[in-house]
Amino acid sequence: MEWAIPAGLIALLVLVCPLMMVGMMAFGWLFMRGRSGSHGGHGMMCMGHGQHGADAEGQHSAEPASASLIEELKAERARLDELIVRAEKAGE
Repeated sequence: MEWAIPAGLIALLVLVCPLMMVGMMAFGWLFMRGRSGSHGGHGMMCMGHGQHGADAEGQHSAEPASASLIEELKAERARLDELIVRAEKAGE
């Protein structure tokens, strides 16, 4: 009779995992339709990765995003250059 508990747990896992997957897919299909933008219908696959360069409406705008990214990178480079100079002076 000691086999009943592990067998019950295994049966529970075998049933629960597919049911959870079906539930997640149904949730994605029902509530995430139309929110994937132009990702070709794989909105659920991209959850957690941000908008991949999309603006607030989900429309991709390459020029403003890349221009602001370049400005941020230039500012970061200047900040890192200052930190390098300070570290070199402290090391001397």
